[in-house]
Amino acid sequence: MPDGGTLTLRTRLAPAPAGTASLPHVAIEVADSGVGMSEATRRRCLEPFFTTKGERGTGLGLAMVYGMTERHGASIEIDTALHKGTTLRLNFLAQGAGADGAAAPSNYQIPANLRILVVDDDPMVLKSLRDILEIDGHEVVAADGGQAGIDHFNRAVDAGAGYSVVITDLGMPYIDGRKVASAIKQRAPHTPVILLTGWGQRLVSDGDNPMYVDCVLSKPPKLRELREGLCKVLRGAATVA
Repeated sequence: MPDGGTLTLRTRLAPAPAGTASLPHVAIEVADSGVGMSEATRRRCLEPFFTTKGERGTGLGLAMVYGMTERHGASIEIDTALHKGTTLRLNFLAQGAGADGAAAPSNYQIPANLRILVVDDDPMVLKSLRDILEIDGHEVVAADGGQAGIDHFNRAVDAGAGYSVVITDLGMPYIDGRKVASAIKQRAPHTPVILLTGWGQRLVSDGDNPMYVDCVLSKPPKLRELREGLCKVLRGAATVA
């Protein structure tokens, strides 16, 4: 809203969105009276790194909203038109409306004492992942940012002590997770790489992981998902070996 305007927040009980189970939902709407979006912009506005703000925009805002919304099992609808403002609607299944129970536990067969490199620029995420993995009995090295992660990995390989798995965040400044994954695979092609992203599985198109990545997990990962991801990439590494 470059010339000012009205920002309206609404919540309401709503019917199920099209294409979802016919159960009551709670809608949270954020509506503005700004410049609106063209149809081409509306189709792309949830993509990571897509921005209409030039150097002032990161292209991460709506992508992060999408990731968090998807993480809570919700959906997003966008009503917009040029010069007529935009309404973004988040649709959550109402509490007690038949939400699925907890998934049945999987059989985890993760080798003990894995040596794991965790790369993230958020110190709280680094600490929580390190604590969780160490409780599971693994040796964890934490790297603050993409370049630090690459440097840690190269020093370990040079010393003849590589890593069983590398877990890296995607959205980091300067050296992001894709560049970390590329550097890891160039140095040690059989080292599994797990990519964490707050943008959810939208990053993965047609079931394929990004190049140099063996597994994508939503951020923050649940313990069950983290263990399943480790099982998946270690099975793949064993097959390659």
